[in-house]
Amino acid sequence: MTITLHLEKSFTVYLKPEGEICNRLKLGTKVHVIKDKGDWAYISWRSGKKKGWVLLPDRVK
Repeated sequence: MTITLHLEKSFTVYLKPEGEICNRLKLGTKVHVIKDKGDWAYISWRSGKKKGWVLLPDRVK
């Protein structure tokens, strides 16, 4: 089961945790959290067409 979130601020998306920047997501973008790794979350957006890692330190798990 994936968790759906609407971003409350802009985020930078990375290919790997602490890796290379691949995209930026704006406020209000709908994302699906696929898995967690500490404060990092592997997400998808645009109906699963795009994927990457974002740092979500203050997210409720």
